[in-house]
Parts: sequence; C-alpha cells; structure tokens
Amino acid sequence: MVERNEAAAPGSASKLRSIDTAAKRSKLYPRKNPYWHGVGGGRGGVSLGYRKGPRGGVWVVKVVIDGERAEERLGPADDDGAVDGALSYPAAVAAALDWSKRQAAVAEATKGTEDGKSVPTVRAVVETYSERRHRVATGGKCSASHLLLHLPADCPLGRVKLSHLTSKLIDDWLDQLKRTYTKGGQPPDVEPKLSTGSLNRLLNDLRAALNAATDKYRRQLPGHIAAEVKAGTRTRAKEPDDLDEGRMQLLTDLQVCDLVEAAFKTDDDFGHLVLIAASTGARYSQIVRLTVADVQIHRARIMMPGARKGRKRRARAPAAVPVSADVVERLGPILIGRSGHEPLLRRWVMKRVGGAEGWTRDRRRPWGPAFEVRNMWEKTITAAGVLDDTIMYAFRHSSIVRGLIAGLPVRLVAALHDTSIRMIEEHYSAYIVDMTEDLARRHAISIVGRPTLQAAE
Repeated sequence: MVERNEAAAPGSASKLRSIDTAAKRSKLYPRKNPYWHGVGGGRGGVSLGYRKGPRGGVWVVKVVIDGERAEERLGPADDDGAVDGALSYPAAVAAALDWSKRQAAVAEATKGTEDGKSVPTVRAVVETYSERRHRVATGGKCSASHLLLHLPADCPLGRVKLSHLTSKLIDDWLDQLKRTYTKGGQPPDVEPKLSTGSLNRLLNDLRAALNAATDKYRRQLPGHIAAEVKAGTRTRAKEPDDLDEGRMQLLTDLQVCDLVEAAFKTDDDFGHLVLIAASTGARYSQIVRLTVADVQIHRARIMMPGARKGRKRRARAPAAVPVSADVVERLGPILIGRSGHEPLLRRWVMKRVGGAEGWTRDRRRPWGPAFEVRNMWEKTITAAGVLDDTIMYAFRHSSIVRGLIAGLPVRLVAALHDTSIRMIEEHYSAYIVDMTEDLARRHAISIVGRPTLQAAE
C-alpha cells in the first residue's frame, strides 16, 4: 500500500517511471490531472502524460514554445482490456515527439507574421476559392458555394487557421456533416444524410481550395500542411449499402414514351431536348452542344459531342449514336433551312412588357445551364403521371440498362454513352449478370430427347 502511494504521489522519484508499462500504470490512482513524464527538451520541453480515468487511460502530450503551452490528446493507452489500436508507451513517446515537431514548425512559420494573422482560416480559404470560381463560371451555380453551406465559420474546421490544419479535423467534419441549410436558407425539418458521392464532391472542392491556399502561403506554412491536406481530402470509398436512389431511377419503355409526349405538350423546344435525351441517353451538357450538322438523317444517327469532364484538355471525339426512324422524322422540322454550324436546340427568351402578366417572346438562344429546364421538367413529370422525384438523368440510366438487357457488349454500351467500361461494371453489374446469363442460355444444350441447342427466349 505504501508503494502505491509513492507511485502516485506528486514529485516522487518513482513517479517518473510509473507510466512506461501497463503493470505500473495499473497501480496509479484515477485522476483528472495527467501523470507527466518529460520525453524531450528538458524543462518546459515535451512531456508525455497519462490520464487515468475510471474506464481506462489515455495518452496526452504538452509542449511549451516561446512561453505558450499547447496540449493534445494522442489516444488510448494499451492497458489491460484496451481497445484495438491502443498506443504502447514507446509508440506514445514517438507520437508525442512527432506532434511537438509539428507544433514547433507551426510556431516558426508564423513568426514575424503578427502571430499568424496573415494566414487565413479554412473558411476564408473556401470563400476566396468560391468567389474565384464564380467569376470564371459560365453560368449556373458554382459547386464551391455548396461547400460553404456545409462549412459554417463557427465549426472547428471552418475556424482553424490553415497553419494548424490537420487531417483529423477534416475527418471529424465529415463524420458530423449534415445539410446545414435548405435552398431558402433555413434549417431543414429532417437533415438528410449525404451520400458518399456527395461527400467526395465536397472534398474535391475543399481539396482544390486548400491546395491553392497552400501554394499561395507556402512561405508562412509548415512543411507538413500539404500532406495533411492530401490525407484529409482523400476520396472516400463507397459503402456497400450507400446507394443514391435518386440517381438510379429506371424507366419503362412506356414511361419514356409518356415523358416525351408530355414534354412536347409542355413546350416544343423542350420536347426536342427530351426526345434526344430519351433516345440517346446522353448527358444534358452534351445534348445542348449539338449542332444541326450532328443530326445525320441519311444514316439515322446523331453525332453526340464528347463530355467535358476530367482533367484532359483535349476534346473527346463525338460518338455515333443510332436512333430510330421516328426520332429522325420528329427532328426534321428543326433542321429545315438552317446552317450546319448552328446550335440544334434553341429556346425562347421571354421579355416583360407590362405588369405581372405581361410577358412576350423576345428572341431565341441555345439552352444554358441545366437549371433552366427545372420548371418545364416538373410540369412534364406531372403530365406524364410518373413519380414526382423522377429526374432527367433517369433517361441515361434507362438507356444503359436497355442496351445491356438487349445483349449489347459492355464496351459498345460504354462507347455509346461516352463512359468507361469500369463505370458500367461498377454501377450496372446486376444487369450485366442478367445479360450474360441470357447469352449463355442461348447455347445451353437440351438433354431431353435428341440434344439440340436451346432457342433463345
């Protein structure tokens, strides 16, 4: 009992070595104040502490630099019954020294810069990036502004200075991430969980903003910040049950026809756009870039422009997408008397001429950002009688699945839809299995009576 009191007594000689093994730590009294042990730098240097609680102990580290004390929790200690990944004493010492070196680098980098005031916070970095993106945007909403909705200035990640950024702050932000505001700027009644795809899109913008700021302030930042940004903004793998149902809607052939007819009743210009989307499965950004010459009537096909995605600067070659004769016939009227270089699809721009009801057609121009179709699409799905949450991208999913079920090679389906085989295999694997089963069944041998090849269903 005397030995136990001496081990726990402040200032005793045995206390300095009382935290290096689990057996010694088990004899310590639980208390809020850690049992400190200097591990480097002498007086006022790096100290490793062991804080013993009623449910186990944790390692903490403290360092004093230029009279300023900093303290950080390292992780659980490898006591009896500790969780997996708990730190042993040598591992805790190494982690403490590594952390202290980073703190010293931060302090050295911020010297002579008015205590680091010239280094912005993460929120300020994202705001600057968003403003720059808005200036160069061709239209529509900037994705970086969506990131600002999820990064309040008062959250731990938003208010931390770039010089003190760690990957753990980004990880914690993702763990707690929820939609902060609705379109009207008010908190939603039910905060939906973001899909992994949405999280990765936010991380892409965050990574771009932080990389730009890291390069700009490289003389004032410690050298490890770039590594923290890379580790924290890494792409997250999708969970097996993480399915974005809104992006995997499939339409029957009858529903596709109903939507096309409803679109023409809503607006002829919009009807032609929906007709091409339904018959080709192309993206909106590809369809609006079609020219009159891209519709080859004599060959019953549309030369669909390549998508503008990825980092490659070189334009993608157009894909020849076959369409049915009735689609070509319905596109005929908008081709008559027009030059080949003109945009294929155009819409009316409305102009106010009087009061609230005074609107008239002003001029025709090509379709712009995707949000321009929102109101007409809502009218279309109402008139067609499909689900209210049906999205235009469902045409693309349905077209890909239709090709797979028809037995088209995966490579051909990918080429017609300007995507990769890997993407098809990752997102439509269930339909590929069905397709290969049907193909294999055509060559199944019949063992009843005289062997013959079974006819395809």
